[in-house]
Amino acid sequence: AQPPQQLVDSALDLIALRSFTRDELKRMLQSIKSDKILILDKTLTGPLGLVAEMAMLKRLGAGQIYHLEIPVTAESKDIIFLVRPTIRNMNCVADQVHKDKKQKIQRKYVLYLTPRPTTVCTQTLQDRGVLGSVAVKTLHFGFIPVDADVLSLENERIWREVFLQGDISGLWDIARSLIRLQLFFGVIPNIYAKGEQSNTVVKLMKRMREEADPEMFDPSLCEISECVILDRTTDIVTPLMTQMTYEGIIDELLGVKNSCISVDASIKEGKPNRKGTTLVALNSADTLYKEIRDFHYRALGHWLHTKAGEVRKRYNEVKKSQIVKAGSDTSIGQMKDVVKKLKTASAEHNYLQTHSNLAHHLHEKVKRLTFDQKIDKEMAMIGSSDNVEDYVEAQIAKTKTFSKAARLLALMTHTRYIPAKRYSFFVNEIIQSFGYDYFFSMQNLEKVGVIGEVRNRYNHPWPTTRKRLSLHSESVDIKKPSDISYVYAGYAPLSARLVEHASNGNWIKIRDVLDSLPGSTVETTQPVGTKSKSPIMVGERKGDERRPTTLVVFVGGVTYAEISAIRKLGEIKGRNYIVATTHFTNGDKLINSLLEENMKKA
Repeated sequence: AQPPQQLVDSALDLIALRSFTRDELKRMLQSIKSDKILILDKTLTGPLGLVAEMAMLKRLGAGQIYHLEIPVTAESKDIIFLVRPTIRNMNCVADQVHKDKKQKIQRKYVLYLTPRPTTVCTQTLQDRGVLGSVAVKTLHFGFIPVDADVLSLENERIWREVFLQGDISGLWDIARSLIRLQLFFGVIPNIYAKGEQSNTVVKLMKRMREEADPEMFDPSLCEISECVILDRTTDIVTPLMTQMTYEGIIDELLGVKNSCISVDASIKEGKPNRKGTTLVALNSADTLYKEIRDFHYRALGHWLHTKAGEVRKRYNEVKKSQIVKAGSDTSIGQMKDVVKKLKTASAEHNYLQTHSNLAHHLHEKVKRLTFDQKIDKEMAMIGSSDNVEDYVEAQIAKTKTFSKAARLLALMTHTRYIPAKRYSFFVNEIIQSFGYDYFFSMQNLEKVGVIGEVRNRYNHPWPTTRKRLSLHSESVDIKKPSDISYVYAGYAPLSARLVEHASNGNWIKIRDVLDSLPGSTVETTQPVGTKSKSPIMVGERKGDERRPTTLVVFVGGVTYAEISAIRKLGEIKGRNYIVATTHFTNGDKLINSLLEENMKKA
């Protein structure tokens, strides 16, 4: 199969990394030689689609694919389960085995758990009396290349399980995935980490490396100069803000899932009468999207209008070219060149139509919201001492969704001092507005640190952090930005500023700020090379024009606007940044994922 176009221009060989995962998947499917049924945990459908296409699965005998919740009725075919290690999933597997036995259907069962089996899962299978009937194995996806500069575990459960429930198995997955990256690209010499979970990841990674065979790591490779690992709780403010990039606005209003959005077919094709929904892929294989995804949302309209004129002009020039008119007098080589140009022009036209329609759809949605006022109040919260309590109180009463009300309160508590009585008042307002069922959800938000009161009026860390890291800018050029603050209408993501200082080797200069943020601070090194052979880092060899590469790992999710800010940082600093994350998030997703399990996501 052709390598995905979106990975071709990466600073690292992400095509090789993806190929490794594909090979692991092939081995899984070949564990049963005959035709088989593949039963998937629903949450793995998207990640699987980023690694393998349906044609490959069918070619390897997995012509039938079911979700775990749907009992399989087909006879005689063996079954491969690919699921996450949860008790619920183990019970679903056991139900399928018992159902087949009851109907006297004989099959072979192979259960692949990702990222790895757990003792609880094995015990559950044993308690249900099916452990002897099921071969239990491991399939570790690791970081999946999503784009040329983005990797993801595509596991949003890590945010809840690690930060709320204290289950650190997700941290093992991150550490193991970092080891795999170092097997491909060399040992990372400099490690910076902020937050308790990130500190644990560093410890696990170092232990895994010590236990591994040293010869597994190529001593001549050192393609990643440093790794910065950040807990999401180190910077809660950023996901609570409204993203202002094109990609970020799409996620805020439509929700991006596995690098795709689901939209009405009429939006993609520009035909108002077209019914149904369709998927739009959002990655740099779409050359137009690659160019505009990091634009400030309000700078998009004028650019698209100008681009439309250019594309139409190019398309018409190709169609009217002398070679096309020449017909039979044209050589085969010339015709091939024309066809190629026509295809390129046609693809450009299709991409332009899709994004013009999508941008118009987003604009119409924004018009129906009190969007500008919301942005103004958010900027007031992070950049001034203006009174915003009346606005927050009014929005709690007006808004229909718990996540949006809680998101505003969370942002306010993280950026200014709220007296204890007033804090309790706001919490009670939310519970009375949405029902007492949300009491335990509010407790979850407080436990993780998404919402919480600061008890000392004179010791709130935000004003100092904002000033020391230059997080707020009064004026931003959204058309030609020179600073990363454009991605949030004048707010530079705290996380991106930490990355900037780490890649400059300046964490020591902001130690006071780091100490005021939640969690421990780690700055450590890993020995690279051998006594006889030291690797030469990318960009350090004389005549090597490649830029040094920094790996940025988010434990607990990253926003698309943060990725845009880090891309801009790379452009300004002359570095390559690769973002690796557990999943993609925003304020609503972050809060909804911490609701009590029995609550409807608001």
